[in-house]
Amino acid sequence: MANKKLENFLTAHETTTDNTEEVETLNFERDTLYEVSVISHHTFEGKFGPSVVVVYENEDGKHKAYINGYEANHFNNFIAEKELPLNVKLARVQRQSEQNEDRVYNKLVIALQ
Repeated sequence: MANKKLENFLTAHETTTDNTEEVETLNFERDTLYEVSVISHHTFEGKFGPSVVVVYENEDGKHKAYINGYEANHFNNFIAEKELPLNVKLARVQRQSEQNEDRVYNKLVIALQ
């Protein structure tokens, strides 16, 4: 009985990337500063691990972007327990590893506006 209730609850509240708003996808380019209002977001299991679809608004209108890898972790850590909509500045950058000079890694730098 309890399993059926749980199953019904999960089915009724399941969110997928198909449930996101139908808006143009404009992903955040690397090495560009963006000032956006995050309207909604959803974490899902992507082809290469956890990913986030973000619906945001800026002076050009409403769009969605996909973030994955370590950048998805950076986004989720920042956005946790914050109330939406949220005005932020963000940039996708690559940084040199301090432990291995031959390695660069992706980083999402994000802060409140």
